Amino acid sequence: MPPLPKIIPAEIATAAAFNEAATRGAWPILADDTCAFDHTMLSELLALWQNEAKDGIPARSAMTARKLQPFMRAIALYERIGDGPQRRYRVRLMGSGIVQYYGELTGKYVDEVVPEKFLDRWYGLADVALMSQKPVRLLLRADTFDKSYMVAEYLCAPLTSDSGLAKFVLVGIAFDGKRPWSVVEAEARAKLEATAG
Repeated sequence: MPPLPKIIPAEIATAAAFNEAATRGAWPILADDTCAFDHTMLSELLALWQNEAKDGIPARSAMTARKLQPFMRAIALYERIGDGPQRRYRVRLMGSGIVQYYGELTGKYVDEVVPEKFLDRWYGLADVALMSQKPVRLLLRADTFDKSYMVAEYLCAPLTSDSGLAKFVLVGIAFDGKRPWSVVEAEARAKLEATAG
């Protein structure tokens, strides 16, 4: 295993904590654990996860290629290796629809390919799913790989190893370049405030 990166971001355990970190760091991201997706594909992927989650967090092995086939272009799978300040994330799978925006990252550690100034948010999106032990919706402006004209909606959902350890994150992504981040963010914040009130 390559050496650990110089900076390991603090763990983020809830959508609220993620949003606080996003505000402090001026990240163009909003976490939402209500999982009210705009994109039908992400709602369908969430329904598959929920169907497999009847006895708790689904195992990675339960999410077979056959079950995931309709989503394959738009999903990624991250594996958490290590814990706490020693943790890293390796990309185990990246669909071709994601590769066209972020490049082929399969087999690579996130800290090897993501610029250091963006590591905290990448670790955060995986951490929040694993530590909250439930799916989370994220809306973001795709700044990391110079695609700031794109807005993306993510589903991040935890999966376990066969031994029952929550260490995988199934990620579904829908990209949209039609509406600016400022409009998408304002609408999403208004919906969140309405559901909280």
